[in-house]
Amino acid sequence: MQKYIRAPSAWLAILIAVNLLIGLLTLSHYGESWDEYNFFQYAEESLAAYPGLFQPGFHLSFSDPTLRHYGAWFLMLSVGVARLFPGSHISDIAHFLTFLSFQAGIALMYALARRWLKPWAAFSAALLYASQPVFYGHAFINARDIPFQVGFIASVYFGLRLSDSLQAPSAKTVLKLPKLKISIVSSFFLFLGMIGFGLLAVKLADSWLKMAPLLADTSSAHQLDLYLRPILAKFWAGLIFLSLTLAWSAILILPGQPQLRSQLWEFELRPYALQLRQVFRTSAFWLATLALALTMGIRVMGLMAAGLVAIQAFARLKRAAFLPLVMYGVLALLLLYPTWPYLWGEPLLRLLITFRLMTSFPWPGQALFAGAYYAGNELPRSYLPTLFSLQLTEPLLLLFGVGLLVAAWKLLHKKAPLELLLLSLAWFAIPVGTAIVGRPYLYDNFRQMLFALPPLFLIAGLGLEALLERFRQPWARAALVVFAILPGVVGIVGLHPYPYLYYNSLTGGTSGAFRQYEMDYWGTSFRAVAEVLNQDAPPNAEVLVWGPPTTLWRYTRPDIAVYNSLEAHKPAGAFYALISTRGDSDLTIFPNARLVYQVQKDAAILAILRYVEP
Repeated sequence: MQKYIRAPSAWLAILIAVNLLIGLLTLSHYGESWDEYNFFQYAEESLAAYPGLFQPGFHLSFSDPTLRHYGAWFLMLSVGVARLFPGSHISDIAHFLTFLSFQAGIALMYALARRWLKPWAAFSAALLYASQPVFYGHAFINARDIPFQVGFIASVYFGLRLSDSLQAPSAKTVLKLPKLKISIVSSFFLFLGMIGFGLLAVKLADSWLKMAPLLADTSSAHQLDLYLRPILAKFWAGLIFLSLTLAWSAILILPGQPQLRSQLWEFELRPYALQLRQVFRTSAFWLATLALALTMGIRVMGLMAAGLVAIQAFARLKRAAFLPLVMYGVLALLLLYPTWPYLWGEPLLRLLITFRLMTSFPWPGQALFAGAYYAGNELPRSYLPTLFSLQLTEPLLLLFGVGLLVAAWKLLHKKAPLELLLLSLAWFAIPVGTAIVGRPYLYDNFRQMLFALPPLFLIAGLGLEALLERFRQPWARAALVVFAILPGVVGIVGLHPYPYLYYNSLTGGTSGAFRQYEMDYWGTSFRAVAEVLNQDAPPNAEVLVWGPPTTLWRYTRPDIAVYNSLEAHKPAGAFYALISTRGDSDLTIFPNARLVYQVQKDAAILAILRYVEP
């Protein structure tokens, strides 16, 4: 028993169990986030596609055309589970499932770190990951970026295990192939066949070009559709031409060449067939394939995880990794297809459109950064580095620096874990560097980049490992770990239930960041306002909302009428004005009206409720 208590894996299980208990007890404290209403609607529409397959004339449509470019399986799961609990708020069910996925991320972070670090250093890295207030806050209310972050970690972890399991096919014997003896008649028919199949490929492509626009849904991303469609037509034409030419050549040549057939089988085909049979029999292959499919089924950018795995596999096995990786990618796409109804019909075209849109997804609002407002694609290049340094905890930043120094020292002494360093560099630097240089639309701080941050904890774990080795006493090691997680834990508790508003001491905490950086950009603070209205508002009260009205009305009494301020509604009498402080709207909207209630954390005001009389 004492052996298990001393094992880091046992403490990891205790940590996750405690987290889940706390999550259940505090679940109702977290309000619905700005996008969740549309998420649930998108999930319902996607679920309707499955029975629609058996309904003649069914047409799949989406009320929010932008959401179809995100995978639907996690949202469909949330809606499906919520149906089992009709007395609960659907947002609470979705929040718990999102938080549950975050707990899986903690376990996966530990498992991934164990590849390079000792058990207690890996556990400390996972603990540091679990105690980031920004992560913890998003882990309840962000059903897109947190599951994607966890899926990305899973794809890298299981992908590396797949790479480890791969073996090169048996060595080929170098033999001189016999001269091909092809008759004049065979050559003539081969030539005619190539011409004929080439013309057939062109004809098929031309027919596809004419018919596909009639079948495709082009209500949005129209220009991309028109641009990609002819490119895909040429791709299919070339693929068909190549396939048919190879098949025709084989039909003409191989029957009369028994020795060539034998050599092709023994030295070109059979080794790879045996390699694939071995791959298909390993659990690592199927776990990696499933993880990749589910990750891409949240955001198509999960394909980058496959790229990281491919780089490592090619570095180890060279071209012998090619065929297993192709099957890994193809089967992941096949598993992805049934979970994403939008792809049905023209999967490759729609995946390409989605991939292109995700690299620069348009956003019409303005982002607050260092006290100034910017368009999403005009933010300073310092935006991401600055926010990383202000919203991650100070011990993480410090330990990351120590980890870099340790890595540099080990490089000099040729002891560095090169796989860890190269993987971390590619995982973090490629997406973040692309965002800094390419300047896509960024907003809501760095939530779109959450998936790129796990490498920071791996490098910090390297620094922790070096420090833990220098401390001999158990109490000193425990003190180091407590020092590492304490600011995060204090932030999570002190900012509850809005820990994603965390800013560290470099900017004076959340109070110092108020009106300088984004605060409650999800609008989750409106749930606290709903509780005040339910208790104090007179019957049939009216509320005009400057912000996301959907995050209020789900929690208010049935008699309270909630209106979007953008709608053409003018109350006849007195009414409540609920104003989000995002965009400093509270400074200009009914500033002289009576203050009823405000949601506040430290000196940061998140939402204001005012009573406006005629």
